[in-house]
Amino acid sequence: MEDSLRHYPIVSIDSEFPGCLRPTPRHAGEEVRFADMKFNVDSTDLIQLGVTLSDEKGTVAGIWQFNLEFDLDRDLHAKESILFLKSHGVDFEKLRSHGIERIRFGAAFGGLIRRRSRPLTWVTFHGLYDLAYVVKVVGRRPIPDTAAEFGNVMGKGFDAVVDVKYVARYLEGGAAVAGGEVGLQRLADELGVKRRGEAHTAGSDSLLTALVYSKLKKKVKHVVGLDSYVDFVYGISGRISRQSVAVGTTPPMVIPFGNCRVPVYRIAVPVPVPVPVVYRSCRPQYPIHYQHRRNVPPRLSAAVGYLAAV
Repeated sequence: MEDSLRHYPIVSIDSEFPGCLRPTPRHAGEEVRFADMKFNVDSTDLIQLGVTLSDEKGTVAGIWQFNLEFDLDRDLHAKESILFLKSHGVDFEKLRSHGIERIRFGAAFGGLIRRRSRPLTWVTFHGLYDLAYVVKVVGRRPIPDTAAEFGNVMGKGFDAVVDVKYVARYLEGGAAVAGGEVGLQRLADELGVKRRGEAHTAGSDSLLTALVYSKLKKKVKHVVGLDSYVDFVYGISGRISRQSVAVGTTPPMVIPFGNCRVPVYRIAVPVPVPVPVVYRSCRPQYPIHYQHRRNVPPRLSAAVGYLAAV
């Protein structure tokens, strides 16, 4: 992944988390929505993080799905959300026994951000929770108390942020008519983008987000420029606050770990699109490279949702 980041600076992410302990009413105000998000993210832990790396032309370098330790007997969750994730193939027994330790993952992923050699663009879809969980797992600290403070943290930790759901409001047709109020799958269908993999798994959703963004920005470039949507997150009215942070330095949200070298749990090599990929519990038919804990044999389930080309 670190090698790919040098040439593929667009980082599309998606997270799967254990639901909302405090649901937010549909028409709640921004202050209430943010307070509920903070409560939910502070109270629960990330289950999956999907990462797809691509370039400005939309060429995909690879898809990674990191599956973190999660114990249903110990970790807070919403029952309905767990049943939903199980129905889409998330194996909580494997997460409990072989999931990646959160502290080690946060250190490894934070190290990638810290060592970046060029500015990165972070792409999400309705990404407030996605970005918040990244801030939490990397920074190992609670979410700030206000949306403005959270915007400052994102401005220091992420070079640029694009929320595809925010950009969708500028698309002519159904998404625009809906004011951007569309889901990722509906937007993909409207743009003619085909999903690869199982919906509601982080790897597949991050790939779909990357492909949708690549096509969407071409569709809207004659309507608006990048300045109209970069650093706006759907659900927060203000723009992310930017302060000058030199590339190659440690963003303030990243906890420094000195010379500690933490292995990256890597479940995918660069996948040439349009090879269809499926995340599922099966013996991989596509070559996968591993870095694993000390001398323990590679555990595919350290990143549950094995990658197979079919």
